[in-house]
Amino acid sequence: MGARTYRTVLIGAGNVASFLKANIKSPFELTCVGGRNRTCSVPQDADLYIIAVSDRAISSVAQELMNVGGLVVHTAGSVPMDVLSHERRGVLYPLQTISKKRQIPASRVPFYVEASQPQDLELLHLLAESMGSKAQQMDSERRKYLHLAAVFCCNFVNRLYGITAELLAEHDIPFTAMLPLIHETADKMNKLTPSEAQTGPAVRWDEAVMAQQMTLLNDEQKQLYQLLSKSIHDIKVPEAKKI
Repeated sequence: MGARTYRTVLIGAGNVASFLKANIKSPFELTCVGGRNRTCSVPQDADLYIIAVSDRAISSVAQELMNVGGLVVHTAGSVPMDVLSHERRGVLYPLQTISKKRQIPASRVPFYVEASQPQDLELLHLLAESMGSKAQQMDSERRKYLHLAAVFCCNFVNRLYGITAELLAEHDIPFTAMLPLIHETADKMNKLTPSEAQTGPAVRWDEAVMAQQMTLLNDEQKQLYQLLSKSIHDIKVPEAKKI
């Protein structure tokens, strides 16, 4: 399959589209790239059309491609493949946090793929490999839980980093003070389960420490502190009883 060139159209201008634009290589050739205000006209005879737009815009962009004969895919984790009505349709979902301001090698971006036809699934595997990455097949039902899990372990955790930065900045403490802790917390996942790695006052249910820390927080932060502390405690207590 790799002996020919695959004419590829990339529709989008956000983080994922920018990443794909920078990393798509031979045997795939980008013939049209851009978002809603793209200057190139979309060819009707391309081999692959990648819709890398916001979830809510996928359907409307797909309507523009109703008459194409190539494979049409979107890049969303939580949107099912069948939002596309094309005979040749699929999903190319990169499971990674991607930002325009930070370059990341494609080898660190695993793809989860799905296609309506076996030969198109093979094409998506080839695309990932050509970028120096790998692809794994996963259907829409399982992929929505994969995306949900990513929201918890990345998006929500990053918001907690934001709260951390706000608390530290209020007292002239640099966020870099947290970096050794952040790195070790992530590194422990290579050897331990999240439950095994859990530490802190909520594990011990140290009410004196927790009550004192609550006095330092605003209302929103208090709600998060209480909710997360209870969640940690509720998991660790049954585990302790098993010992």
